[in-house]
Amino acid sequence: MGKMKLLITADIHMGRIPSVGELPGLTGVSAWKKVVDAAIEHDVDALILVGDVVDDDDLWFSVYGHILDGLDRLDEAGIRVFGVAGNHDSAVFARLSVDFPSLTILGRGGSWERVEFDGIELVGWSFPQSTVTGNPFDRFVKTDSSKLSLGLLHTDLGGGRSGYAPTRIDDFTNSGVDLWMLGHIHKPGKVDSAEVYYCGSPFGLDRNETGAHGAYLVTSENRIRWDRIERIELAPYRFESVTVELQNEENRDEVRRRITGELRELTREADRTLFIRLNLRGVVDQRLLGRDLLEGDERYIALFTLPNGTIYLDRVYDHETMPPLDLEEIARGSGPAALLAKKILDPDSMRRLAESYGELEKASYRAGAYQPLTASYGDEEEALKIAKEQALLVLQSLMNQVEGTR
Repeated sequence: MGKMKLLITADIHMGRIPSVGELPGLTGVSAWKKVVDAAIEHDVDALILVGDVVDDDDLWFSVYGHILDGLDRLDEAGIRVFGVAGNHDSAVFARLSVDFPSLTILGRGGSWERVEFDGIELVGWSFPQSTVTGNPFDRFVKTDSSKLSLGLLHTDLGGGRSGYAPTRIDDFTNSGVDLWMLGHIHKPGKVDSAEVYYCGSPFGLDRNETGAHGAYLVTSENRIRWDRIERIELAPYRFESVTVELQNEENRDEVRRRITGELRELTREADRTLFIRLNLRGVVDQRLLGRDLLEGDERYIALFTLPNGTIYLDRVYDHETMPPLDLEEIARGSGPAALLAKKILDPDSMRRLAESYGELEKASYRAGAYQPLTASYGDEEEALKIAKEQALLVLQSLMNQVEGTR
């Protein structure tokens, strides 16, 4: 037997439009078309889809024709298509497979299934409905097949209590399957040290899906082992976060020049369109960071033109800046500002403030309406950081009031 090549992807979410309206012709099915193109370009033996190919079980007419077109092109190229259903397409994927014989869905109904394809064994499980709280491996039967194997599962690995088929890393390492490719998490990459990979989404769907997105090209030279697992980038754009360190600029124009200077450096390396979300750090007068710092009405500002795209700047930005305050000098004064400055300078006072903040935060999330949410800070140091930032902002406001009365 000769070489085997597979293109593997997940979480295409056909029917959902990526939040990049500035790119002409980009629709909810653009990623699917790009995946099909890549499969044909790389001359793979099969395209593997690991769930959430369609964004919603209620979708039919808006995706049917596009899936038909893609499957016809793959069939003409001699490329088989295998997959498992995820939580978003648990029903529609099964219905589509009835009309498209070239689309083989493994594990329908929530039962593990093994299928042989050209000398390798595919192992898969599909969501029987949109929510599954049990671990699919509770009903997994390990076999001692001599064939090279590939496992497919849409799952919340390490998710604890979850409605999305929660699993543990030990489930995969003890499965006897040579390689696992997973769906559900949109960030691609290897999980732990095991032969387990999240495919990620082929196109980033919103600003939280930063970095390169695409698919995995998996190759076996002789069907004895998986020799190469390569990520190939497919999306014509990336969402990125860029940190700009402010240095106590005196006015808004200087802040803007600092930002554009940093972003201009990206034009030397960028090979495609970038959507940039700023994270401002350092020291700056908080009055310079008003809503009009990044002017305009559109969500994204077209900042620089590249040979292969554009750098867009998100008008919404994050900041972890500190106001330019001389705490020692303020503490030597009198009044509320001096008292607050003394507290900020006193580590014990700040620690008590952070503890109070942490308790209030935890109490908030224990309230019924907020129980599904996760607390916004990770540990005591994070609570201390937030408490200090907020105390400095209050102190800056107090000092602005003092300046205004002079």
